[in-house]
Amino acid sequence: MPRGESSTLELVESLMALRRTLRCVEHVGEMSGSLGFAALGVLAYIQRNEPTRATDIAKWVGVGPAALSRQVAELEGSGLLERTPSPVDARAQLISLTARGLEELEQAYARRTGMLAGLLEEWDETDIAAATTTVNKIQEVLRAGSVSLGPKTPHSPEGGRG
Repeated sequence: MPRGESSTLELVESLMALRRTLRCVEHVGEMSGSLGFAALGVLAYIQRNEPTRATDIAKWVGVGPAALSRQVAELEGSGLLERTPSPVDARAQLISLTARGLEELEQAYARRTGMLAGLLEEWDETDIAAATTTVNKIQEVLRAGSVSLGPKTPHSPEGGRG
């Protein structure tokens, strides 16, 4: 194996394991009645970019329009977001958080932050900062790579953290 491939393979395996672990954590969150990762991601993007269009959310989340439409309809039905006509494009709608949506988002972040703080109680601030920096660097590289390696599709996320 050429130099560096074993390290890259180890990183791939670690990222796959992290993804599985995050899914397990997501299911715990869903069982406790909090927002799942998908809903939390959509609401967080909207908060940082509101008002926004569904197509922009889909690109950032990395899903197709149909999947996002279902997610938006569910969140709207729960009273967490609202759609209004776009003032510049009569065919488009703009999506914003409701007051309840913002409250749910803040509560979900507080729950997840508390849970993670408990799990990381043996870590010091330096460890947490280093992990945050590394995760953000990986995310930036993967997002940029997904755009540059292939055609822009509904499943190729663009942009940074939001």
